[in-house]
Amino acid sequence: MLLLAVLAVGCTKRSAEDVPVLGQLPEFALVDQNEQAFTRDTMEGDIWVSAFVFTHCKSTCPRLTAHMKGLQTRVSDVPSANFVSVSVDPRNDTPEVIKAYMTKNALDERNWRFVTGDEDAIRHVVVEGFKVPIGDDESRVAGSDEIMHSNSFVLVDDKAQVRGYYRANNDGIADLERDLRALAAPTTSER
Repeated sequence: MLLLAVLAVGCTKRSAEDVPVLGQLPEFALVDQNEQAFTRDTMEGDIWVSAFVFTHCKSTCPRLTAHMKGLQTRVSDVPSANFVSVSVDPRNDTPEVIKAYMTKNALDERNWRFVTGDEDAIRHVVVEGFKVPIGDDESRVAGSDEIMHSNSFVLVDDKAQVRGYYRANNDGIADLERDLRALAAPTTSER
């Protein structure tokens, strides 16, 4: 039985070469919860897990944030792992609102940035860069503040390249953690 468990774990181990490059993030300029600049250059040199949420969301955003918070704890041994939440509601999510949200939800800011910007900049980076959908005013549910947006996480490597999309469920988070660790592992030439 132990041998089967070891074989199953061994089969799921991946290297950075096994995680495909799916795209390159474009240049962009946003600000974080501390009103510090956040650009593509900010992302280069580290690995990032990205989510797309907004602070007054009552449906999927709390679950996405909880999954990301749990993942942040599980990969605390990976120094290059960082997290970014991108607000899909920049009209309401100012740096002050985002900062209060992070404090209320006890989110660890050491390697987690929550970013916002003007609507065009957000739409550019989310839709054209991360290649995930975001709704517009016409897509809002009548009488609701809910904004349609992606419920997936996006993994970005140290060259600001998109490396994967992951569902916000236990299997998706396990795959995300596996691929993040693969990207963070030193290559043979670095050993």
